[in-house]
Amino acid sequence: MDKNISRRTVLLRGLQVPVAGSLLLGLAACDSSGNGSQEITAVCADPEDMTSAQESVRKTLRYTELSSDPAKTCSGCAFFSGAAGGCGSCGIFDGNAVNPAGFCDSWSAAS
Repeated sequence: MDKNISRRTVLLRGLQVPVAGSLLLGLAACDSSGNGSQEITAVCADPEDMTSAQESVRKTLRYTELSSDPAKTCSGCAFFSGAAGGCGSCGIFDGNAVNPAGFCDSWSAAS
């Protein structure tokens, strides 16, 4: 019984294993239980609606939509102004929208 395996079959099988493995690792990284993960309620800073200068300031100050420190969020910052609809505005970003759960390097505790 002479069974030939083509080069195409070997290459396809060789690609399927890493793709399947990375898919499984990606699924394992998703925490569907909700333990230890926070959800972003709104994405307030849409890069499509910003000028390049506004985007540059946000990158320079490392603005994120979700703070890694629950004690330091935009809603607790002196530059934050609350607004209806979930998003607020920030004096550092010329009054542009920020997420109340966000954070940047210019965070300063509200008095």
